[in-house]
Amino acid sequence: MLKKDTPMLFVNEVAPRSLCTLILAAVVGLAATRAGAAGNLVVTQLPNGYTSGSVELGADFAGALTQDPANANRLLVSVGSFGAQSILSVNVATQSTATVATGFGSIGGIAVLSNGDLAVTENFTSKTIVRARDLDSDGKFLSAGELTTLIAPILDDGNFSGAQCATAPPGNASVIPAGALVVQTADGGTSGELLVITNPETAPAYRPAGGAYAAGLDYNGGFGFDPAGNIICGSSGFFSGQILALVNSNANQQIDAGERSVLVGGGALGLGLTDLSVSKENAVFFGENSGDVRRFALPANLLTGTGTPTLFARTNSTYLSVVRLDFPDRPFAPGSAGSTARLYLTGYLPGFATASNIAFIQPAPLTAVADWSVYE
Repeated sequence: MLKKDTPMLFVNEVAPRSLCTLILAAVVGLAATRAGAAGNLVVTQLPNGYTSGSVELGADFAGALTQDPANANRLLVSVGSFGAQSILSVNVATQSTATVATGFGSIGGIAVLSNGDLAVTENFTSKTIVRARDLDSDGKFLSAGELTTLIAPILDDGNFSGAQCATAPPGNASVIPAGALVVQTADGGTSGELLVITNPETAPAYRPAGGAYAAGLDYNGGFGFDPAGNIICGSSGFFSGQILALVNSNANQQIDAGERSVLVGGGALGLGLTDLSVSKENAVFFGENSGDVRRFALPANLLTGTGTPTLFARTNSTYLSVVRLDFPDRPFAPGSAGSTARLYLTGYLPGFATASNIAFIQPAPLTAVADWSVYE
């Protein structure tokens, strides 16, 4: 096991990050090496009241994306092919990009910590949780010593499969300290977890010590915090899945018996589950093994209610690996005034070609909504 802050030593070991990687890794690897294999992911169907657009990457998207909370115009995005991946800083306003970190094999997730460091789940070459620190203040993480191990994985049977990760918002109902790093693993069966790492910038430690915040999950299906701060979590299997509500009723350090409920499952997720995000309006948006984005409203009581997914949007993708709101605390309803959220989408195209862009959906301006009866 690597110790905290050990310089990264990359070796050629395979540890696929998700159920999809298990299915697609070989095919995607071939597609990504074909000349001209990459193309653009396009939103082909939208509900009234929304508009779509695209952010060009100039490289093959590789599975991970996060918003810089300190800069509304900046995304951090993984690009490259399986076994050789980098992180781009993407200015969504100017559509300019810059490589800020290299040397990864398979990036499962990226999160921006409160001090500007990056946490990266890496599960192909190093199989650990990486911290990227800008020690020379050049805006990048390319210099010697700027990639180290943030904390060694636990509960991983020697084959870490870190997937999505994010930091906890302040005052959340999950009773996770603000700024703590939450990591979803993709171990499969009932071996997947949500791990909480407190003080990731200075003294990273698992909470509870040596254990998981939530255990018994399948492969990763993404997670997000609802407006109150409860975690809505996806657990995906082979052409099956569940979307769970995790409600920390007793305010301790983990989800206990009786504190989780299946919001959506069974036949409603027959195409599996890839990623999800929760809006300010208490709506869950999620992707599956198709190009569709589906949504449902969260019930008033998360532990007794359920959700009914409906089609939200369609794309030309065959598999959406990212369905992510940039600022979940901003409005995402049609006609919202002021700064609104964007729902970023990307993944794979027909023939398992990789997308070289990120599509997005955002609310249309008030004057662009033609049929308000849809929302009454």
